[in-house]
Amino acid sequence: MTKDKLKKISNLMLWVIPGMLLCMIGDYCLGIEPKGSEAVSGMISTGWLTIADWRIAVSNIGGMIGTACYAIAALAFVDFLRFKYAECKSKWDKAFIGMFIVGLILGIMSFMYFHLACGTLIHNYSVIYDAAGGNTDIAVKMWNRTYMVQVVPYWTTFFAFELTVLVGWIGMVLRGTFGVGKVWILAAPLVVAGIGFLIEFIFPWQFNGFCSGFESMGWMIMFFGGRQMIKKEVQKD
Repeated sequence: MTKDKLKKISNLMLWVIPGMLLCMIGDYCLGIEPKGSEAVSGMISTGWLTIADWRIAVSNIGGMIGTACYAIAALAFVDFLRFKYAECKSKWDKAFIGMFIVGLILGIMSFMYFHLACGTLIHNYSVIYDAAGGNTDIAVKMWNRTYMVQVVPYWTTFFAFELTVLVGWIGMVLRGTFGVGKVWILAAPLVVAGIGFLIEFIFPWQFNGFCSGFESMGWMIMFFGGRQMIKKEVQKD
């Protein structure tokens, strides 16, 4: 792969910045709740009733446009990874690169899907609660019906998407497949999300959901790590 091609891929990967900024806005629209919010049943929180319809709409629109931006960046990254996959001699390097490629491609579907699914589940509970006249027991029972028809694709997509990216990325970094420092394992989106949860747990915020956008932020950071991989490839040539 020529230096010009590598630089073009690196530049296209910058599309992840506007994409994930929009997804972060959507995440916070769905995730910010009053400080006193409590669990009602399973995933349901009392704070869901404070999330206005316009916030759901902003999240959905942000997820839609953000996914399109992500797709540009991800497909460029995949182009580079496929080139390196063909060069690899180690079966383990190939396995981790292949797994990571699968995760990146799944992301093109998953970002949009999750913004729609999460927003719909929250909005459904709010609407059902109002229709039930504020009866929590009835609202939870009816909401569970809407949730159960989504539970299999929701969690299957979540684990397939997140785990292929997490394991693939950490495996590539730890094995030194692309020569970047091992500190880059911290750039895995679920790791960044975990750091966000830790910060929210340690520091007293005046609202819940400070960590909501950290997972999307992790994608930006991880793609910066990907650009470092390409930089190493350019220097090697």
